[in-house]
Amino acid sequence: MKFGVKIVISVIAIISIIFSLAGIIIIKSNFEHSLEKMINQNVESHNLERYGIENNIDSNIDKNGNISREKLSSYAISFVSYLANSKKISIYIENEKIYSNIDIDEESLAFLSNAKEVKYIIKEIDSLKYMLVSSSVEINNQRVILISRYDITDIFTERDRQIAFFYKVDIAVIITVSIVICVLAIFLTKPIRKLNEMSKKITKGSYHERVSIKSNDEIGELAISFNQMIETIENKINELELSVKQKEEFITNFTHELKNPMTSIIGYADILRSGKYDKETNIKSANYIFHEAKRLETLAHKLMDLMELSNENIELEKIDVVCFMNNLYNDIHESLENIELKLEIEDGCIIADKVLLEDCLRNLIDNSKKANPKDKRIRVLGKKEKDKYRISVEDTGCGIPKEDLPRILESFYMVDKARARENGRNGIGLSICEKIANLHHTKLMIESELNKGTCVSFYLEVDKGEE
Repeated sequence: MKFGVKIVISVIAIISIIFSLAGIIIIKSNFEHSLEKMINQNVESHNLERYGIENNIDSNIDKNGNISREKLSSYAISFVSYLANSKKISIYIENEKIYSNIDIDEESLAFLSNAKEVKYIIKEIDSLKYMLVSSSVEINNQRVILISRYDITDIFTERDRQIAFFYKVDIAVIITVSIVICVLAIFLTKPIRKLNEMSKKITKGSYHERVSIKSNDEIGELAISFNQMIETIENKINELELSVKQKEEFITNFTHELKNPMTSIIGYADILRSGKYDKETNIKSANYIFHEAKRLETLAHKLMDLMELSNENIELEKIDVVCFMNNLYNDIHESLENIELKLEIEDGCIIADKVLLEDCLRNLIDNSKKANPKDKRIRVLGKKEKDKYRISVEDTGCGIPKEDLPRILESFYMVDKARARENGRNGIGLSICEKIANLHHTKLMIESELNKGTCVSFYLEVDKGEE
């Protein structure tokens, strides 16, 4: 059963029960109040009738103290005639009936005849409701019993009329409430249906879809959380797809990087093995084999560095930036040949792994060298910025096209593969630098413009003791 149907049935059932019970209680209360009021009126009327009969008896007692039956009967006939025979009474002296214009069954008569105080019963006679009231009075050791009958059918008729009217109102209210609740249920469950439809679309792979529900209640909050969940799932799936794609490209590029030097090595080795060529050709072939083997060796070392960084446990230490950069300069400036390495380092102490930081800067400087700076200069900058220390490597080389910047950190990715291989590049250096940056809880920031140069920067923590 759907949630909206459950709401409709539950609300209608609750309203129907409460409204019906309330109506029945009100009608019952009104009926009991009216009946009690009528009973009190009839009892008072009966008492007046009894006082009249008692006075008549007192005035018509003979010398022997006996009650005159004839005069009492004549009084009753006159009293009933005076009220146009609308009054219904019975008079008994002891068990002797003196006068009666009503029929009383024996059971009721037996109950009413034993009345010392006022008694009454309600009887149904010919579909009409009557109230029989009795009381007695002791005169000269003779008990006189008066029974009066009053028509109270109107009270029961009014009760039945109210019940019948209430049933009609009850049915009308239930129908009206049912319609209103159905409309409200459709309106209130509309966002839930949207969420349900959206979840079905998501199961089919439509992760770009979003729920459009504007509400300030819990359903609105649920919609926001639902959209956030979809966005998170979509991002995770995109990341997984990208990861799979990168792995496939990594394998493809790695295979390609191995294929070219291996083909050259096999070809030139076959020349040497044949023994058909002169010494100069053999030396040239041996040089090609040596060059390609060194290239494979460099690739192997880079791959090993990349793999080791995945599980690297870094050892952070306090490093004097100026001293560190001077030592790095002394180690590598000669290998740059005709390229000048210019340091512009601000005094400061940072927290980093010295070995990994040196490896990162060597790779960045090597990339700048291979980019062929126009001014034959590579600048290494160091500057404090608030609570961080920014290190940058700048060159005026070939630069990177804007469309290639998002992928430049992928392993084996090269903008110009032919020229990159000529310069001994394999597309792994920046991947290594990015992993080192990640281990230091930072990232590489690359700014580049084609044919104008490149600047690669990253931030490191400043030593708190120095601050």
